[in-house]
Amino acid sequence: MKQIYSTQNTAKKKCHLLKTNPYNDIYNPTWVEINLDAIAHNVDQVKHAHPKKTIFAVVKANGYGHGDLEVAEVALENGASVLAVSSLEEALNLRFKGLNCPIFVMGATEIRHVPLAAKHRITLTAYDENWIKELITLELQTSLNVHMKIDTGMHRLGLMSIQEIITCIHLIKRHPMIELEGIYTHMATADDNQEYFKQQVATFKTILTSFDTSQIKYIHLANTATLLQHHFNFEHAIRVGIGMYGIDPTHEASEKEFKLKPALSFYSRLTQVKELKKGTKVGYGITYECKTDEWIGVIPVGYADGWIRKHQGRKVLINNHECEIIGRICMDQMMVRLPAKFDIGTKVTLIGKNMPVQRVAAEMETIPYETLCAISDRVPRIYYKNGNLLHCRKMRFT
Repeated sequence: MKQIYSTQNTAKKKCHLLKTNPYNDIYNPTWVEINLDAIAHNVDQVKHAHPKKTIFAVVKANGYGHGDLEVAEVALENGASVLAVSSLEEALNLRFKGLNCPIFVMGATEIRHVPLAAKHRITLTAYDENWIKELITLELQTSLNVHMKIDTGMHRLGLMSIQEIITCIHLIKRHPMIELEGIYTHMATADDNQEYFKQQVATFKTILTSFDTSQIKYIHLANTATLLQHHFNFEHAIRVGIGMYGIDPTHEASEKEFKLKPALSFYSRLTQVKELKKGTKVGYGITYECKTDEWIGVIPVGYADGWIRKHQGRKVLINNHECEIIGRICMDQMMVRLPAKFDIGTKVTLIGKNMPVQRVAAEMETIPYETLCAISDRVPRIYYKNGNLLHCRKMRFT
């Protein structure tokens, strides 16, 4: 019953080296650049530090805004064996794009969709006793792998009591078409509260000793924040999420083992530059008033692109100058105060060199995950690999 997969990249539509300049075909002068070499480097760093463990590359939420297919292909090429996503929808999206590797859904899946998951060889999370009782009533035509989720303190999805867990294991084993391939948990405070972290690890280890785990292929608890700081001999796999994209969630250097490289940069261009007189008011609600005669630049980025109104008062980089966002950010545009008259078309850096996403997130009182995932799909993604332009993902005309 054990399912056999190929971890080789088998996408139907591979990303080939571009023969034309994709910037010529972007009709809104705002774009994201993704350095796939950074993704490859980061996966390789993890593989080097944990050579005996299976790497689950987390590509949920469209690869944290980087592009699920593009990131998945590079991750698989550089040491990852399994792709992890949040929903069956995300899993099917990757499967229909041609990826034939194991795909693991970490979120909840409705019972009525389980046969579809089994048909497309997608591994699901078993997280609730009632869900599992319904699961074993299904007459499946194809085998299904599941990973049991244990709630050790996150109090999100997961089974809690040892008795409940043992009962569910026995239930799953009774179904001839379902295999308990994995058992896992999720750490709530791997990047800060170490006391609570230790309690969760201890709880997980205690649960694992309460039944025979010898036939379990994957035991996993480490996410990026965990694997950057700890090694556990009892786990067989590690889930690499934000670290794959070059972000250290522990806010520490981690120089001994990991040197992560950020993969994403976010750019736009000035579309108009004008001089406003002292006292001139700017933007919706006229929340800004020029204190002197000032040069103002208009940038085609707004909250529909993921650059929410809270960014007002922050800085972007233009010609190596930090320029303040003034007035309310609009749906599609925003205004900045310039130190001098700049040329229309001048490049603007929202995230990138000298403006890292960690700084952007901190100034927004949030985390890099949210900042990256917020960048909307209407912003074109341009990919680089081996230093060359590789591929451009953008909105399609229908």
